Amino acid sequence: MIIFGVKLMLNSGFSRPTLPQLIDTIRNDLLTRFNEDGVLRRLDAEVYARVQAAAVHTLYGYIDYLARNILPDLADEDWLIRHGNIKRCLRKGATKASGFVRWESVDKDITIPIHTEMQRDDGQIYTTTEEKKVENSVIKIPVVAANSGQASNCDDRTPLRLITPITGISSTCYTDSLRGGSDIEELDSWRQRIMMRWYDTPQGGADSDYVRWAKEVVGIARAWTHRHKKGIGTVGVMIATDNVDHPAPTTELVNKVQEYILPRAPVAGSGLTVFAVTEKKVPISIALSTDTPEIRDAVILEIKAFFQREGEPNSKLFLSRLSEAISAATGEVAHRLVTPTTDINLTNTEVPILGEVTWAKYKE
Repeated sequence: MIIFGVKLMLNSGFSRPTLPQLIDTIRNDLLTRFNEDGVLRRLDAEVYARVQAAAVHTLYGYIDYLARNILPDLADEDWLIRHGNIKRCLRKGATKASGFVRWESVDKDITIPIHTEMQRDDGQIYTTTEEKKVENSVIKIPVVAANSGQASNCDDRTPLRLITPITGISSTCYTDSLRGGSDIEELDSWRQRIMMRWYDTPQGGADSDYVRWAKEVVGIARAWTHRHKKGIGTVGVMIATDNVDHPAPTTELVNKVQEYILPRAPVAGSGLTVFAVTEKKVPISIALSTDTPEIRDAVILEIKAFFQREGEPNSKLFLSRLSEAISAATGEVAHRLVTPTTDINLTNTEVPILGEVTWAKYKE
């Protein structure tokens, strides 16, 4: 089929003509009707052709814009908000990390007041959420990050320093289980959840319903349903975050998911169990033909991405696929995978995380 001199592709159904094509088509149509053989630069037909072509081109642009946004698979961010609202699938916002900080070997009767601020080396601020006194020479006090995002998470024993010193106590304390911070949901991840609403319509308690409910909670990226977890008629929901280093959620987040699902689930309260995935550490030893700190960092990033991409519970990670992921690292020329020596088996409650990485000498 040909419209305005442009052949429409059968697989797409539409091909948008360019502005020059529209000008030529309209000009030729006008000249044919005027029985004119040639075109002068200032002929009325030339002016009409350009003006009408510009208007039609704008309409084609709007049609093209609507075609891309009318369904969520190609919609831009503004339209995706509308699709998400229609399907009651809202974008998950960023959250702040929370946890504890500790002072040890405190030999004085010290009280840390509420709203005490402390700072990480990179400038991230944390604030105490309650007042705490020394107990058994230790002060362990809950804190929350000032800013939202995954960057607010801390590894255990990360040093923080008091912004305003407190007499009788060191200005340096150390973090303890300070996690739970997450970035605003990525556009593609949100798009996938909206698309799943089209494919997996709510069924009042199907496996996909529990997965969907769990993933609606901020901080949860993956979920799996375990039928008959604690007997006939019970349901287990296993959850994980998108943190490649610590995918197992905190107890607080597990409880939050439990509270969110409970009023929606058809099972009684005692029949629902929400639990965190088990992290299976996988130690790896690699020999690189070209060994630099930059290449090592790139290899580690690729391995972590591979584990998150293919490390599903109750699956097997093949060494050939792991080796392929290492080969994709920027700067890698050749390598030898020393350990593991066999494929990695995961139980139905395990996801892999990268354990200790050692670097062997490459031998030709």
